[in-house]
Amino acid sequence: MKGGFNRIVLRGLALAAALVLPLAFVLDPPDGDLTELGGYAENRFGPRTPQAIFVPPLAEAARPGADYDALVFGDGFSHPEAEERHGRYGRYWTDHLRNLTGLTVGVRAAGATPLAAYLASADFRERPPRVVILQLSERDLGEPVGGLDLSTVTTPRPHGMTTLRPLAVQPLNRQPRSLERARAQAWNPPPIGHALDLLVKALPRALLNVAGGPVEERSLAYAGLFSSAAATTTLFRAEDFQPWRTDHRLLEERRAGLHAIQDAVEANGVTRFLLLIAPDKGTVYADFLLDPPPQRSAVDEVMAADPTLQAVPLASGLTALAAGGVRDLYAPNGSRWGLEGQLYAARAVARTLGRLGVLSGATDPSPDVAILPCRPGQGDCTPARTQTD
Repeated sequence: MKGGFNRIVLRGLALAAALVLPLAFVLDPPDGDLTELGGYAENRFGPRTPQAIFVPPLAEAARPGADYDALVFGDGFSHPEAEERHGRYGRYWTDHLRNLTGLTVGVRAAGATPLAAYLASADFRERPPRVVILQLSERDLGEPVGGLDLSTVTTPRPHGMTTLRPLAVQPLNRQPRSLERARAQAWNPPPIGHALDLLVKALPRALLNVAGGPVEERSLAYAGLFSSAAATTTLFRAEDFQPWRTDHRLLEERRAGLHAIQDAVEANGVTRFLLLIAPDKGTVYADFLLDPPPQRSAVDEVMAADPTLQAVPLASGLTALAAGGVRDLYAPNGSRWGLEGQLYAARAVARTLGRLGVLSGATDPSPDVAILPCRPGQGDCTPARTQTD
């Protein structure tokens, strides 16, 4: 009896090995948050064009007691998150902002270091930055923004902002390195754990047609929007298409809360506030889907309806760039910006800081020029747009 059970176990292990080991040897290691979360093959959705990374990073994780011209409170759009296997400082819009302007930039995780706690700290009183930038993901607005209870930090507002001399733009003109995505042959031993994880997530979807997961693969109306092998589909978070994004009353409530944050930051009369809402991937690419959502996000529209809220509009500009053929504004394997999206955000922030009087001499370069050289013959120089429907 025992021998028969052992034979069954051994045969099961042999069958698992026969399935998993070959897959592990050919499967690219997971690099995108959507391929890993949804169990999709990195080989199919990973970008084939290089990204960019500054070595050493130009922005840094903010250190207590350090002086910064710009202090950023953000999420995975602004800095590597703890759960990201390949997250590294040096590849974010915060690095490009420093490179374009010369501002010193410190970055804090908004969840781990609440902005309200910082505004009540001696660090903010004694070393106020010239600008505090709050970067939120659009999806965060579905719920009240946490960690921002301002009851202990709001002080009587002075009569306007103190007129400080603008900081002169002094570009660093650093050239980032080309950052290639890791490939399967570079792994020794192969990622067996990832192969198992992919099978567990992908088999129900492929064999049983199970839907409703956290990640969706959607068909695109045009090829060439992304550099991945999956030319006519890409991945989105399922929550990118939730209907609350069209609820003006809810968004107006969020806007009022964000305005209170702006008032609290600027209450010292010295520090300016800037809001950067990173549009969700589904918001930017909604018009490029074969089956587009019935309604469009109203986040940028509602935020712009209050001209006193110092926010950087991004969604319409990113959509226009995608329509113009700029590839990988968002990573095809992830929910956040690729190289061109990071660079566009940095340029938009620099322009807005010029209008706020934080910077002088801010230029408005073309936002659709890659900073890495194209590779002739590799499809990087002239993105193709081919209608597929």
